[in-house]
Amino acid sequence: MGKRIAATTLGCKVNMHDTHALLAKFVDAGYEIVRNADDADICVVNTCCVTNTADKKSRQAVRRAKSRCGMVAAVGCACQANPARFAEVGADIVLGTANRAGLLEYIENYSSGETVVDKGDISDFGGFEANDISKIHGRTRAFLKIQDGCDNFCTFCIIPHVRGKSRSRPPGDVLDAARRFAQGGYKEIVVAGICVASYGKDLQDCNLLTVLEQICKIDGIERVRLSSVEPDAITPEFLGFVAKHPKFCDHLHLSLQSGCDAVLAMMGRKYTGLQFAEAVAALRKISPDISITTDVIAGFPGESAAYHRQTLDFIANLGPAALHVFPYSAKEGTSAAKMDNQLPARIKNERAKELIKLGDALTKAHNARFAGRVMPVLAEARNGAGFYEGKTTNYISVYFEGAQGLEGSILDVRLDVDHGGKFFGVLQYS
Repeated sequence: MGKRIAATTLGCKVNMHDTHALLAKFVDAGYEIVRNADDADICVVNTCCVTNTADKKSRQAVRRAKSRCGMVAAVGCACQANPARFAEVGADIVLGTANRAGLLEYIENYSSGETVVDKGDISDFGGFEANDISKIHGRTRAFLKIQDGCDNFCTFCIIPHVRGKSRSRPPGDVLDAARRFAQGGYKEIVVAGICVASYGKDLQDCNLLTVLEQICKIDGIERVRLSSVEPDAITPEFLGFVAKHPKFCDHLHLSLQSGCDAVLAMMGRKYTGLQFAEAVAALRKISPDISITTDVIAGFPGESAAYHRQTLDFIANLGPAALHVFPYSAKEGTSAAKMDNQLPARIKNERAKELIKLGDALTKAHNARFAGRVMPVLAEARNGAGFYEGKTTNYISVYFEGAQGLEGSILDVRLDVDHGGKFFGVLQYS
């Protein structure tokens, strides 16, 4: 069997980490990572099923990979939920979240012509899935997964059913991984988890803030970014940490889902709109430039036109920097899929369009505050025209022209022209 492997990742930052954890094992076994499926002997597709659209895109990715590559392995959340679908679209190996760590062995032992389907048992996780990643291939920011699984069981969410119960990575392993990234030249670490604020609840004398404190102390790491948290994580202790640590990025993604309390209750969310707004106000008080991004579901079962209007008004008053909008997906196995008053696709899509339009206007207003400012930008990929794309600490995307070899550097850039949510800026030379 050939030794060239390519990978496609759908979904969240945790999935991104999981893909690179898999690839690290292949590198250790002598495989070469290539970007394109056409150049690969084996393609891995790490799937997502958080929405029906993500599930569909995962299957499409498997079909495309199979048309370009001789052997395809599909792994991850969507495979855990419904493995047969991925065998049907051409995957040679289908593994869920419970046993994907053994992908290398499955591939090494694969017999041509057979289809291997094994989703495992998520109730039998023996702890946190160990890995020794020191390099995120093709990335200038390092994704560090410290937590997996979820115990919340929101009525719309399939994730607890495909990721299992919440479990934390031992703090020593977290810090060892962060040090390896620092030694590898990574200046920004993105701390990720499915429900990252629950980190440490299954450990002794450790929580999210204690491990973030230690990561911030590691030499070489200049930025620590948190992927996504629930509003109840914004405690006085959390606010004190944000005020204390300049390395901690002034950007947080807070999950909203609805601006209507009645809908939040039907979703099984554990906060009200007022609590969410108070958390945002507290963050802005101590960090005036902070970017708050959020997500919202359009057309949840039982969401009336009045409830939808409440959500629009709530978000308009909240003024997030960016809004991620998802039409409600009825996921098999969730309680919301069995609820009465399911809305037609037409209404869900119309409401999603209204929210997207609002989100675009809010992003434009947020970015206008920073026009003309000089801000530190982490240079990422450089395109053929000589422009880098990078991120400010508060997660504004910036394009700027620069010489080769600046990838991974943090540079001062003047943000000049906002173009569709991304700035074109000018590199400032000292």
